[in-house]
Amino acid sequence: MANVSLRSVVKRYGKQAVVHGIDLEIADGEFLVMVGPSGCGKSTTLRMIAGLEDVSGGEIRIADRVVNDLEPKDRNIAMVFQNYALYPHMTVFDNIGFGLHAARLPKAEVAARVTKAAGMLGLADYLQRRPAQLSGGQRQRVAMGRAIVRDPAVFLFDEPLSNLDAQLRNQMRTEIKRLHQSIGTTIVYVTHDQVEAMTLADRIVIMRDGRVEQVGAPLDIFHRPANTFVAGFIGSPQMNMIEVPVRAGALDLGEGVSIPVPPRGGAGLSEGSRVILGIRPDDLVAADGARAAGVPLEGRVAVVEPLGTETQIFVRVGSHELIGKADGHHVPRPGEPIRLVCNVDRLHLFDAERKHALA
Repeated sequence: MANVSLRSVVKRYGKQAVVHGIDLEIADGEFLVMVGPSGCGKSTTLRMIAGLEDVSGGEIRIADRVVNDLEPKDRNIAMVFQNYALYPHMTVFDNIGFGLHAARLPKAEVAARVTKAAGMLGLADYLQRRPAQLSGGQRQRVAMGRAIVRDPAVFLFDEPLSNLDAQLRNQMRTEIKRLHQSIGTTIVYVTHDQVEAMTLADRIVIMRDGRVEQVGAPLDIFHRPANTFVAGFIGSPQMNMIEVPVRAGALDLGEGVSIPVPPRGGAGLSEGSRVILGIRPDDLVAADGARAAGVPLEGRVAVVEPLGTETQIFVRVGSHELIGKADGHHVPRPGEPIRLVCNVDRLHLFDAERKHALA
């Protein structure tokens, strides 16, 4: 196992910088997930750690050793790609053990390592099959097995689940988390899926335009986003964010509807100032008995999306349309009036100009 350190890391293609001076410390044994929209620089950063991309500036250390000029094979890392990269003419056994054979390890040791990895990944009964005879999830397990047998200091995962359907993604997500709990090796994992980030990570790095927007534990980022970009990126469905004025000590949603200024971030707001109000849909719920504690808001239902255990509702409140939640047994009709309750203690306020969270 090993720690990984990025110090002022820059990547340029010609004069165009795509990664702008990233500083990041990844602890030994940590599961760190880098997440962000396409083109944010997360995969480029991962490839620089792997040695597949040159570093234009700054320094990368693995196990306290500078690796900027080392070949990928000399960095003691193993990488799992989204396209599996399996050899179609080889069996599962030979695919998993390929790197060990290339390193000229004794056949008995190769067999022992492959058998152990296959057992961990539920592949023991498939060792003589070829990739074409496997499902997508099984092929991804083979790719993971090929990485495991090398016993690297760091695992690098580049969107490994993006080619799988939703059910397989959920299964493989659990397998990857179980794998990390079992072997404890440092993992750096790249994805654009915020659900993967929230469920897998010890810490999340959220990137945009080649820069780090926020680093923290999943629930810390969810409950205390640093800015509107992070607030909108983490959470499904997205946080409601509306720009509102402060009037008479309250946040004016228009048409006579207002919410008290929340205690978090609300201190010092002056009359007439404008802020961006953030409300998680989970904190804006239909007033149906047990869940009805909070500030009441009257609105009218626009769109209803039943999801089984809960109902997602789009409601016109004042001058804005907001997403809220109702119990799965409560399915209002579009056009109906509805009373929502808002948990003021969990509201978020952001500076209307800089988009940063107000402390």
